[in-house]
Amino acid sequence: MTDRITQLQEETNNLATYMCDSVGVLQSAGSNPEKRKSDIALFSKLIADTTANINLLIESLPTGEVSSENQLTRLMSLLKENQEADRELEEAREKARKQLELIKSASAAIASSQLKIRAELAEKLGS
Repeated sequence: MTDRITQLQEETNNLATYMCDSVGVLQSAGSNPEKRKSDIALFSKLIADTTANINLLIESLPTGEVSSENQLTRLMSLLKENQEADRELEEAREKARKQLELIKSASAAIASSQLKIRAELAEKLGS
């Protein structure tokens, strides 16, 4: 689903297309009155429906009037969300740091064991 501004842009483009197409079709209909009547009815409906959609979309847009109090409330809400996200990030970082230390420790233990085993194997083979 697209946002309202994109929908408004699409409907405006549709309206322009219908208007241009209607001129072309009506010109090509020439002197055939039946064809002209049906084309006029079709394009009138398309243009009216599209205009109604555009008006509906415009009415659904938020107003530009926002009180200082509402702005402050929203900013405080965003600040709390930001602080919570920062706390979660720090927790994840700390958890990752601890896991890295465990991995380093395990890797060092494995390397030490491998060196010890190689030394013992070399000693047995050398004897």
